[in-house]
Amino acid sequence: MSRNREWIAPTVAVVAFALALAAFVAALWHYFGQVRKWSADDLWSRAEMTAAVLHEPLRTLDFRAIDETAERLRSDGLRLRITTGRIAGEDGRGFYDSLGSPDNPPDIVCQWGVAESGGFQVRVGRPASMMLMPFLGALAVVVGAGLAGMLALGAVFFVLYRQRVRIGELAKLEKFRRDFIADVSHEIRTPLTGILGAADMMDGDSPLVPLIKKESKRLNALVQSILDLARLEREGDILDAAPTDLAELVRDVASRYPCKCSADGACIVQCDAQLISRALANLIENAVRHSGSDDISVTLSQRGGMAEIAVEDHGVGVPPEEAERIFERFHRVDPARAAETGGAGLGLAIVRRTARLHGGDVTFSAVVPRGARFTLTLPQVL
Repeated sequence: MSRNREWIAPTVAVVAFALALAAFVAALWHYFGQVRKWSADDLWSRAEMTAAVLHEPLRTLDFRAIDETAERLRSDGLRLRITTGRIAGEDGRGFYDSLGSPDNPPDIVCQWGVAESGGFQVRVGRPASMMLMPFLGALAVVVGAGLAGMLALGAVFFVLYRQRVRIGELAKLEKFRRDFIADVSHEIRTPLTGILGAADMMDGDSPLVPLIKKESKRLNALVQSILDLARLEREGDILDAAPTDLAELVRDVASRYPCKCSADGACIVQCDAQLISRALANLIENAVRHSGSDDISVTLSQRGGMAEIAVEDHGVGVPPEEAERIFERFHRVDPARAAETGGAGLGLAIVRRTARLHGGDVTFSAVVPRGARFTLTLPQVL
């Protein structure tokens, strides 16, 4: 369902454009009908006046006066036709016609105003070109804009389709990467367990035994972190969430480390207690290992429907230029110091992924004059 939401806006735009175009054409047609009505009334009055003006010239067959009248009408965009009998084309015969000229084909007249003058029918007409020119121009503009809009919308649909295909390809690639890392890490654990077991059985007097144990445990911790992150990033990962007293959980995790804890009063959240415990442990271990400070505090507070767990130290802090990258995977602020402490740069990435799976987040802020504060927020169950 969510994959189809990207098509909603363009589809609505197409429907809205089609409705607007239909409404405009309907309004244009209505306006054209009103213009035709006005034109018919105008031509009728013009024919009456022309018939009155030509009464004497027609009686005396003064064609010079008739030509002058026809020229005045032509200057107003009108044409003059005079017939004998009732109606030209039926029982009438042509007497005078100003529809065309020797150099131009006859005009097509779409409306006539008719009046009688003696035995003649005086007809004043408006050519179709004069009547339709403004409407054809407006219609051409609308059709041109419509075609341009359809082309633009087609381009938008094409770009969205290509983007969707590309996102699908990237999603497959990312899934392959996560599965590959998880599978390789899982396979590494088996021989690593054997190495740790062999190291425990070796002669304790050998200077290599402590080094093997240290590096094996470090590698084992790295593999476990990679597996944890891969599991959190796996698509369709389902949290084992249940109502949990966060105050009790914070006190339990903080009791394992040399830090001060302030978590009074019940604070119920819907969460995976095991994942949140591991995330909080990562934050505290990060402060213990890398801050260089013995003054570490863990505080639980409630604000705006959110539970906030703050882990604060007064150690070396984080350089400002590194603040935006500390949650990236495998990023370490001080690689040399991290090598000594065994850090792999995955702890904060795991914490952020855990928080966002629960609908929360984790943020960093500097402590004045020195130190760092990491705040884990989770939605609170009211």
